[in-house]
Amino acid sequence: MRVASASIKYQVFNSTNSPNKRYAVAWGIPGRTSNSPKLDENDDFEKVENYLVDTKANKIITKLKYSKTFPNENHGGLSTLWTPDSKLVLVVHEGKWQPRNVSFVNVNGGQVNIFDQLVKDTHAYLAKNDGAAFQKNKEKLVYSLDTSQKSFKLTNNRLQIPVSVYIPKAESGYESNVLLTYQVETNGYPKLSLVNVKKF
Repeated sequence: MRVASASIKYQVFNSTNSPNKRYAVAWGIPGRTSNSPKLDENDDFEKVENYLVDTKANKIITKLKYSKTFPNENHGGLSTLWTPDSKLVLVVHEGKWQPRNVSFVNVNGGQVNIFDQLVKDTHAYLAKNDGAAFQKNKEKLVYSLDTSQKSFKLTNNRLQIPVSVYIPKAESGYESNVLLTYQVETNGYPKLSLVNVKKF
């Protein structure tokens, strides 16, 4: 989805630039006149939009369909992971216990939400390998991504993503950590194919 960017001012999120420094993830509010890098009292956070932007051409490539975060969002935030060739970015919109969403966006504007697939593949692995312990707790579990791990990485055709599965606020109980590995199709619409799941 292309966006007419002439009327939209945007602010680039820190640490979201692509390796070639041409692209980044930004936020804005249609019609906003302020140049402040943070929301102020006149801003309606319900109208916040996120964008993939071309910082060289100073234009919006596409509006992000799956995230609408802003600086200092309560229990929010944004992490990105780029392919080395700067053609595809993984966008993680953080939440309190688990991401609000995780999506791939390419520089042609193609987008796909992958969080449900991450949960489904983790769920299938734990149901098979953790048996009764997993089944007993599965309704209470959250699926958190550890974006600070060295094992969280994206090449031009492969994604490794660590997922921590646990019960929020529980002092003891079920907990498991798995590492998902996917083949990534970057030509055209971004697609994932599961290669491997293992505990770490």
